[in-house]
Amino acid sequence: MGLEKLLYLQGVGAEFIDCFGNLVHIPATDRQGILTTMLLPTSFNQHQCDPSEYAQILTDAKVAKRIEQLDVAPWLEPLHRFQWCEIDTPHIDIQLPDNYPFAMQITVFGETIDTLAVTVSRDDCVIVGEYHINGQRYCQYRLELDKPNLHLGYHHISLAFIGDAARPHTLYGQIMIAPQVAYQGRMEQLALTGQSRPWGINAQLYALRNDEQWGIGDFGNLAELIDYAARSGADFILLNPLHALDISQPENPSPYSPTDRRRLNPLYIQIEAVHEYKAIEAELTSQKWLQKKQVINQSQLINYQEVHSIKYAIFEKLYQIFCQQHAKHETARYLAYLAFVEKDKPALMQFVAREMELASNFFNLDAGFYLYLQFVANEQLEACQLNAKQCGMSIGLIRDLAVGAVSHGAEVSANLGLFCDNASIGAPPDPFAEQGQNWGLTPFDPVKLKQHDFSHFIQLVRSNMQSCGALRIDHVMSLLRLWWWPLNRDLGEGSYVYYPVDTLLAIVCLESQRARCIVIGEDLGIVPPEIVSRLQKAGIFSNELFYFCKGHDGFKSPKDYKQQSLMMLANHDVPTITAWWTAEDLKLRRKLELIDSDHKLHQLLAQRQLEKQQLIELLNREGALAHPAVENTDELDFDTVILAWLSVVAKGNAQLFSVQLSDLVADKHGVNIPGTWKEFPNWQRRLPLSIQQMSQSAKVQQRMTVIKQSRQTSSHAYAANVSLSNNSKQ
Repeated sequence: MGLEKLLYLQGVGAEFIDCFGNLVHIPATDRQGILTTMLLPTSFNQHQCDPSEYAQILTDAKVAKRIEQLDVAPWLEPLHRFQWCEIDTPHIDIQLPDNYPFAMQITVFGETIDTLAVTVSRDDCVIVGEYHINGQRYCQYRLELDKPNLHLGYHHISLAFIGDAARPHTLYGQIMIAPQVAYQGRMEQLALTGQSRPWGINAQLYALRNDEQWGIGDFGNLAELIDYAARSGADFILLNPLHALDISQPENPSPYSPTDRRRLNPLYIQIEAVHEYKAIEAELTSQKWLQKKQVINQSQLINYQEVHSIKYAIFEKLYQIFCQQHAKHETARYLAYLAFVEKDKPALMQFVAREMELASNFFNLDAGFYLYLQFVANEQLEACQLNAKQCGMSIGLIRDLAVGAVSHGAEVSANLGLFCDNASIGAPPDPFAEQGQNWGLTPFDPVKLKQHDFSHFIQLVRSNMQSCGALRIDHVMSLLRLWWWPLNRDLGEGSYVYYPVDTLLAIVCLESQRARCIVIGEDLGIVPPEIVSRLQKAGIFSNELFYFCKGHDGFKSPKDYKQQSLMMLANHDVPTITAWWTAEDLKLRRKLELIDSDHKLHQLLAQRQLEKQQLIELLNREGALAHPAVENTDELDFDTVILAWLSVVAKGNAQLFSVQLSDLVADKHGVNIPGTWKEFPNWQRRLPLSIQQMSQSAKVQQRMTVIKQSRQTSSHAYAANVSLSNNSKQ
């Protein structure tokens, strides 16, 4: 009984529904292995250890002590360090013995509110919970607050007991007052007034290209894409995560394996746009440097090690100019730099200290160098979002928040008290990945997260909602649960671990409203029903993918797409529409031995042919393609199919629609093939066309026009349905 209670208190799951709808019971040994992983000392598995030490973790005495810490001790604390409520029902909770005879003075003060002080007794409260400890009943008393005096935000609470000599000290805590929903923008108003429902382009920033860059897409190319997309009527650009990656291993470029999700990747800095560039322009336009640029720009694949070497050499020159011209003379630019550093100094210095350690094999530069790079990167990203809004985009940039970070990076290593670095996250085994998936990322510990007042999660969300109009949260199910793998596989095959989802969602909603940032949750894969209704109620957009919008008899009608969603034609983890149509993705997977036999390949090719016919049937039903059903879809003109495909999906019910830049240019090469690492150049391929070439392509422009017109049609249909519904109610 004690062990099962502790498993519950630590959030270790007992069962889940798999991708086929079957109930799967997690073996007790695997659950206990994850519990052991949680209770081990930090970095325990990174050192040689005696296996017998594992057996000492879950003794009866230690289990009982841990239960007392997690279950009993909170009832003995009258005022918890962190609590929250919704703005519509503001309240404060206090834990005290029942029949407590003394009065209390409660004061709320802090962000955006005038000080609110009230004197109360237990008769002014309602009991919302109870717990019995050694024959004594403890109650959770709830005091309702005066709503007009409160505002959204994080506020301080003080609790002083009047006339109780046993409690002479004032207690302090924090209360978060949250909205019920995340920021929604003006999408519905735009649609109801006849304006086009928002649409945009999802792009890998590193893959953008032109002849002036230094071997990798940068914020200058993003500005160019914004101008081009805005002229075509787009409302947003959805980007890959821009997080800082491992400076010591540039050959590992996955944007979903960052070292610190609170910081930006300096490789995205456009060198020519840096203020200090003018001082070294003559040098960088010399034959020596122009030749380097030409060589590195020729490849279809990004040579990250070479890009890293060249750009950091230039960064060092820019920093020296900054020190000489600005730091030395304390110019306005230097004061802006200091203000940037002070704004988030503790976290920023964590990152810088770790960067200096990781980069020690490449160069030896002071902390100011890394602070300068973050200052410049933030400066350029902020300018891109400002440019997007000035160009008329209703949303602008959509950033992407990765689900985790690697253990040796600053985010985890400097905050080990919040993470469990004896485990990594991923997904359980299923028919598509029989060994399961291990993403090599370190999970938050849900208990430690709560014990630290959710401060790191707040900071993480807040930093990623800067300089954008929306934030996509990768694997949004992580707000509810994550699959943990123990680093030591002697401890079993892993389990789901559950998180305080309601609190985390409340934080997301509050930060969203404060930043005026729409939230999109990537909910592809095994989506537990417990999270679906919560996300919808919180106003967080679902993330649908066309390939997966299917029923037993074919693709869904566009009118059946979720309204509160972002519909994407394809994304970075699935084949481009050209590769899908030609089945090049299946042939490549066979070549990489991800499909284990020719027989299996033939089965999948036959299935793909059926799916292509179902696509054509959908396009015909929607009146977008004047072709009867055909036995051989390869006889169809693919350019015509693309236009019809875009038209139908863009007309759908989803409030947001996005298409990959690689699909607009009909590129067959995928961004990432799940299940591969060095076997395939994931996250390295550059687009076949520059943005200027795209703007001159009649085919690309025709596709953009079709999307714009279809979104306008979708908006008109939505407005008509709303009007009809309103009339029927009158």
